[in-house]
Amino acid sequence: MKRTIFLLCISTYLFTACVHESLYVAVEEENVSVTDDCDPDIIYFVNDVMPIIGSNCAISGCHGGGSAEDGVELSTYANILQYIDPGNAQDSKIYELITETDPDKIMPLPPNEPLTPDQREIIRNWIDQGATNQECTACDLTNVTFSQSVWTIIQNSCTGCHSGDTPQGGLSLTNYDQVAQIAQSGLLSGVINHDPGFVAMPFNGQQLSTCKIDIIEEWISQGFPNN
Repeated sequence: MKRTIFLLCISTYLFTACVHESLYVAVEEENVSVTDDCDPDIIYFVNDVMPIIGSNCAISGCHGGGSAEDGVELSTYANILQYIDPGNAQDSKIYELITETDPDKIMPLPPNEPLTPDQREIIRNWIDQGATNQECTACDLTNVTFSQSVWTIIQNSCTGCHSGDTPQGGLSLTNYDQVAQIAQSGLLSGVINHDPGFVAMPFNGQQLSTCKIDIIEEWISQGFPNN
């Protein structure tokens, strides 16, 4: 009982302190094209792109969560598309800013961490493929690993808030050891499943898809290996 109370208190402290109130949505009225047959060569907006923008750009104080710095709000597909030239990443404002080398212009702005090369490539490929609003619902749990499955989800949906010199809530999620620690404690499962007593994550954002939750849960059930 004491351990349960302790975990719930830690969960509340670590996660409610996050002021990056990501309110990104991939709403049905935006005519999402949903497919069960996932093509590995296609970048899907709902699965791949929106989590990156939602946790790094469409946050409170920046371009979401009730904020619209410089008049830019990026919490929906329609809004994001205003700064995209479909089929041409190089001429797209969003891609220009996430690849900027000037620290006064790059997005996200310091002290927030810049997007990783993999994240920038995902956005570039999505734009070059036509910047369509697509979602893939197929879920493969046959070969779940930390490096290829779980880390991608954590990096794209969590590290925008839980990284840098001053991670929100004092909690960094930037490597295996840090993720494994909250997996072992039970916090990771509790927050992503929106279980009673846990603060729902992503904070004030859309819950992870059923597939992404299943992938993380599968990894946890395996003993959260570093594979």
